[in-house]
Amino acid sequence: MTAFIAIDPGYAARGQGSAVAHFHDGRLASVWFARPETYHVHRVDAHVDEVVWERPQVDKRTRVSVPAIVRLAAEGGTLAGLYAGATGAQVVACSPSDWKGSTPKPVAHGRLWAALDDRELAVLGGAPTAAAIDAAKRKGALARWARPGASYYPASFATHNLLDAVGIGMWRLGR
Repeated sequence: MTAFIAIDPGYAARGQGSAVAHFHDGRLASVWFARPETYHVHRVDAHVDEVVWERPQVDKRTRVSVPAIVRLAAEGGTLAGLYAGATGAQVVACSPSDWKGSTPKPVAHGRLWAALDDRELAVLGGAPTAAAIDAAKRKGALARWARPGASYYPASFATHNLLDAVGIGMWRLGR
């Protein structure tokens, strides 16, 4: 597999949409946010082998409503289909349990950060992103992870969604 994209679905009106990570030759190449209604294929290579997207799951840890889960699935699946249709790629769905298990979001991000090379770290913002991850890990640990992992990041820190998209891609690569 030479090129693929990974999608972490999102739809919030105040948010930026779904987080997308583009991998080329086994390395993170770029990240961005996309919505089906503003979709553009120009951000990816002419050849993409796969589009991997996180299919939401419902289990005892689920803290969002059924309509929210349905909306996430619709946004992610639609965007995955748009990218696959434009590039001829295969669509692969995974669940959060597949790629991160039950690991809290900031802990998964810390592990991800340690697996990336310097160029990949720069794509995700470098030192300020590392500092935000470390702060979220401290807050979550002090609270004994009583809340959803994203709540330990500042509300303005949308990069946590991009980190999830990268985590999905790294899982697909086996890194």
